[in-house]
Amino acid sequence: MASLVIWAVRPVWAVPPAERLFPETTRGFLAVRDVAELREHFEKTQIGQLVKDPALKPFVEDLRLQIRDRLAGSQEELGISLDDVAGLATGEVAVGLVFAEDADRPSLAAIISIKGKEEQAQQLVDRIAQEVTKQKGTVTKSAINGKEVWVLKLPRNPESDRDREFFYYQDNDVLLASSNQATLVFMLEQLQDPTKTCLADLPAYRESLKRCLEDAGENKPHIQWFIEPFGYGAAIRATIPPEQRRRQRQLAESLKKAGFSVLQGVGGTLSFASEGYELVHRTFVYAPGPFEKSARILSFPNHTEFEPPAFIPRDLATMSIGYCNILQGFDSIGPLFDQTVGEGEEGVWDDVLASLKEDPNGPQIDLRNEFFAHFGEKVNVVSAYQLPITTTSERMLIAIEVKDEKAAAQGLDKMFQYEERFQKREYKGRTIWEGMPEEKPKIPQIELGGVPGVGRSETAEEEKSEPLFPNASLTVDRGYLLIASHYEYLTQILDLEDERESIQRNPAFLEVMEAIEKAGGKTACWRFFSMTDEEYRATYELIRQGKMPESETMLARALNAILAPPEKGTVRKQRIDGSKLPDYEIVRRHLGPAGFFAVSEDKGWFLKGFTLPKK
Repeated sequence: MASLVIWAVRPVWAVPPAERLFPETTRGFLAVRDVAELREHFEKTQIGQLVKDPALKPFVEDLRLQIRDRLAGSQEELGISLDDVAGLATGEVAVGLVFAEDADRPSLAAIISIKGKEEQAQQLVDRIAQEVTKQKGTVTKSAINGKEVWVLKLPRNPESDRDREFFYYQDNDVLLASSNQATLVFMLEQLQDPTKTCLADLPAYRESLKRCLEDAGENKPHIQWFIEPFGYGAAIRATIPPEQRRRQRQLAESLKKAGFSVLQGVGGTLSFASEGYELVHRTFVYAPGPFEKSARILSFPNHTEFEPPAFIPRDLATMSIGYCNILQGFDSIGPLFDQTVGEGEEGVWDDVLASLKEDPNGPQIDLRNEFFAHFGEKVNVVSAYQLPITTTSERMLIAIEVKDEKAAAQGLDKMFQYEERFQKREYKGRTIWEGMPEEKPKIPQIELGGVPGVGRSETAEEEKSEPLFPNASLTVDRGYLLIASHYEYLTQILDLEDERESIQRNPAFLEVMEAIEKAGGKTACWRFFSMTDEEYRATYELIRQGKMPESETMLARALNAILAPPEKGTVRKQRIDGSKLPDYEIVRRHLGPAGFFAVSEDKGWFLKGFTLPKK
């Protein structure tokens, strides 16, 4: 893909906000309001102090190098590295992923405030030009929109089979970089007269950032970001080989046809050491409706009652409490099922339901009326880690409210009596359906596609993922359907009767719930609580042991998808050396509790979260 970098020296105009310099075809956007201020505030946080601890220096440096390597794709597109930006920026920095519907590939564009560092900016351009010349490329000056431009062209890359060009533009205030000439022309025109329709004018961008900034009030966020989901996905697909695009394109089209194009944009803000928090973030999911077909699954009623069930233990890593219209979700799943599993054929979901109800060799269950109709709206999700930390330490529990415990239990029995992978067990008068693991379980692959600068998974289309909980165990008890990741964890939950051992006696939980209400989350559809010192423990210890790639935690599965080697069935090699990491007790004293809440609103969902200082 072509890369353009532009350079000239002539102060003429005041610089408009970065959001007005990017075209309306910008699919992803990230802006740092002031790099120096961001760095200063981050260093005030307990995490900022932690990364400066000499005991962590080798690890932090190794991690920095790994991040730099993972972002190498961005440098290839713009010719500028993350280190270059950090050393040059004196104010705002913004980068956008631009992709027009008729384009072959997406392009990157960036603006860097350089006031006071004009000479260093010119030296950077000169250095890049020299490197291009060494690689037998060409360096020329050209006039674009009446401005003097440096055009740096590299020879065709044999691996990607495409030309690469860099264009840089500089005045006394900004350095512009773009990998597409049309984008560059737009940015130059907006610098002089910012009146064209641009990113800032898109309803999804405007509404999402407006909602977040309204909540922030006089507090100016350090970072703003925005993603247009389906456009961003299309841009990412355009960066991967054609033979790998079909499946991902089919999934995106299936989601649109099922009604999910209602999700028009997601934007937010982030600040460090601000408003009394270590970190505070705000997000708005812009979905103005109408919600049709399977998009009606996205029904999350607001409530004020968020007391957790008494059986939730106090010793956990994370817990969330929320409300979901489960029966409406069940009634709306048909179009999504037909488009994905049924490959676009209508009525496949109805056929499945009919088979479950009428097949004499099946459970003969009316799945809606004998099972899902008995669910309430309240849902609880818990994660914890069994000590000592191993690759299989993660434990999870999903608790779904039921309105009729006896009827729900009968429906559960009827549904699982013909499931060969589940065995029926009795435990203290309760019936538990325990999932038996496969003989050779595999860690499921999560395909994230070709994010620029991020490794790609090449999972074959026919490869099947394992269940979310291969060892799941289920029962109905105390007004909830309980789904646990492991049988022994479910029995621990069932045995918890002393209220002193419940989450309601956890001081950090009470502190976060109080902070959520003060932050505006008294009425919400979802609340989340994290003991970050417990949530991060497993990841830290597995990195120390060099076993993170073998882990079966949710985070490890995601990392394996991003960093997986191309050879199927091969366990990736851990890229970060954790052997010199200090004892976790040194780290955990810097990790305070965290939480967030979500509110259903007329145009979408507003989320606000924070991390509190460690006491």
